[in-house]
Amino acid sequence: MTCLCPLQLNHLMGSLPTAPSLASLIPVIPLHVTAAVNASLPGFVPSLSVQAMASAQLSAVANLSTMLALSAAVHAALGVNLNAPLSLTAVAQVSEHLSANIGTLNGSSIALNLAIPGLAALLAALAGLLPVIGLVAGVQAALGINLRLPGAVVALQAHLNASARLAAHANLSARVSVTETMMMRMGFAFNAQGVLAASASAQAMARLMVGLPPIRVNIQALSLLAALLALLAALLSILKVDLRAPNALFQLQVALSALPLAAIAQLQVCETVSAHVNAQANASAVASACAAAGLNLSAIAQANLGVAARVSLMMQLMAQGNFMLLPAGACGLPCPMELVASV
Repeated sequence: MTCLCPLQLNHLMGSLPTAPSLASLIPVIPLHVTAAVNASLPGFVPSLSVQAMASAQLSAVANLSTMLALSAAVHAALGVNLNAPLSLTAVAQVSEHLSANIGTLNGSSIALNLAIPGLAALLAALAGLLPVIGLVAGVQAALGINLRLPGAVVALQAHLNASARLAAHANLSARVSVTETMMMRMGFAFNAQGVLAASASAQAMARLMVGLPPIRVNIQALSLLAALLALLAALLSILKVDLRAPNALFQLQVALSALPLAAIAQLQVCETVSAHVNAQANASAVASACAAAGLNLSAIAQANLGVAARVSLMMQLMAQGNFMLLPAGACGLPCPMELVASV
């Protein structure tokens, strides 16, 4: 039996820089610049409002999003593909693993609740890094432009100019719908057969959730800790900054100074690009509505996946925070898990 150790959680919180000192280092990139860059990247699909997606069966789209998050989290943690048919043995093994993790977090509720104010403050201070991390990672992955190298901003500006010219002549009605994008990412074709397979997967996930013990841990605490761990992992992977290191502030300052952030903030964004973003959103809404209207997504929409979002968060936290998992009582103090088991 393992426990999300309160001492390890407190050590994590204590090892991070204070929120005010972090906030003072983080630059501001204008929103219109990040929006234009993101919209120009290959594969961009804008987020749609509830009103725009209403005719595209919002419930089905919400469940597809939940399924995508859950399958990704389980595959990363267990190597199991929930989108494929599973044997009874495989289902039992996944259920046993998830149940054990739920028990671990339920026993750690008090420690997580006490950490909420500190977690919220840290995430608020680090929020300004999200556009920077997203920009560096997205431009590198999609365009092969390393923003740390000389000439990167010139290359990015040239890409924005080319995107603006293409946008002026693009046939936006051919944009891929949000529904189709999510189904393709889960390995389902956007046709009748694909919908049947996705429906079967949704029902299987719903049955798996029914067999799990109740999750009693505070969802706010769970979300905050999972978000912080994800952000720490992204900083280490993308900017090579370990915020838990003794010289974290210096590392962050050096990493940010190596980026041409002032030049990025001055990127010229044509009005055509802004119009392109809006037109893509409208065209995608129409495409999503029209495509979904021809398919029966009711089985996906009706799947009871209310618990799945919490399970996804739980799996992400357990994967990224495994350094906080210790055998029960290993710290020398009474373990919450042992107390829960004795009740």
